[in-house]
Amino acid sequence: MTYIQRKDVTSRIPNKFEAIRIIALEARRLNDRARAVSANLPGKLTTIAVQRLIDGKILYYDKRERAAAALKERESGQE
Repeated sequence: MTYIQRKDVTSRIPNKFEAIRIIALEARRLNDRARAVSANLPGKLTTIAVQRLIDGKILYYDKRERAAAALKERESGQE
């Protein structure tokens, strides 16, 4: 069993509950892809999803951050 420290996960996404949600979505995505091609993944899907998050392989955008960036971009385009 692999032990993953919380600080490794929260360094990517500070809110641990949001991190769990993102990990669950990634595990579901991996499961759907594996079933589509009838592949066996090495290890548990949740462990793979957590490792992908720690490695920075999951693109994650907070809605508020995305909205703030879009607003800033629109404001800079008008000037």
